[in-house]
Amino acid sequence: MVMITANIATIKSRKYTLQGVVDSLKDQVDTVRVYGNDYLPEVEGAEVYTGKDYTDNSKFFWLPDSQGIYLSCDDDIIYPPDYVEKIKWYLKKYPKTWITFHGRRLKGMGLNYYTEHETYQCTRTVKGDWDIDVCGTGVSAFHTDTIKFDMKKWEYFRMSDLMASLELAKKGIRIICAEHKIFWLNHAESHRNQSIHEGESKNCINQNHVANQIYDLKYGRTLPSSTKS
Repeated sequence: MVMITANIATIKSRKYTLQGVVDSLKDQVDTVRVYGNDYLPEVEGAEVYTGKDYTDNSKFFWLPDSQGIYLSCDDDIIYPPDYVEKIKWYLKKYPKTWITFHGRRLKGMGLNYYTEHETYQCTRTVKGDWDIDVCGTGVSAFHTDTIKFDMKKWEYFRMSDLMASLELAKKGIRIICAEHKIFWLNHAESHRNQSIHEGESKNCINQNHVANQIYDLKYGRTLPSSTKS
């Protein structure tokens, strides 16, 4: 039987919404693991860890030693009761891929990461399954037989979507943004001003740099085609 884990990075200001997130996952997986960045979370139904502040990167803290299906999750999303069943179905449909419900398709080099690429949103309708270039790590899953990396070696913090996607681009692993309906995934309440990305540079120089690396690895200087699966 394949082990399934849900892995969450969190910060102290999210302590009031964290329990709801864990509750939405704990009956769907074998283990929920929560990494508190510089604090020890108090939450029921999860294994709790703390240590160095790796920001959102710490949702991959356990990956080097994990086996089975690895869900990377956010501390501000309420996951639907059929979330893991859909994950398993998509991993069977698209073996040896990274499955996500949020992300970006890069449209070229030298563009603003946040405003000039095509976005697929987890809380909005996505019609069809799409090959994309940058995954949303808060709503992602993959099998550890296919994908392993060590986030402690990453150059940047608060950029787990891009850093994970760079790992995938280097290995030639597909990212599939899977079809879903609006509000199938929802944000937890009272989280808008409490971000794990607090202090992130608004001019996104580092984000643009990594996005350019991913684009160059996948497409060189050519424009990507529309890739609906």
